[in-house]
Amino acid sequence: MAGATLIAPAEAPVVSGGSGRRAEYRCGCGHVLRVLGGGRHRVYFEPGNARLDDPVMNRVCRACGRGLPGKNRR
Repeated sequence: MAGATLIAPAEAPVVSGGSGRRAEYRCGCGHVLRVLGGGRHRVYFEPGNARLDDPVMNRVCRACGRGLPGKNRR
């Protein structure tokens, strides 16, 4: 039977996807939103919301009212 020792990493891993860029979505009207998650689990935030405490809950662009990609009700 082989034994192993688990050692915690010295620093928390960077969750930037390796590119250093934040994910953004640009609406057809030009309004830019930050995006976390993927597919139907996407969550949109205004770019100035650094604490990520106020997501766009109605899944429409706040500038023009167009539906955002993801799971929109039709």
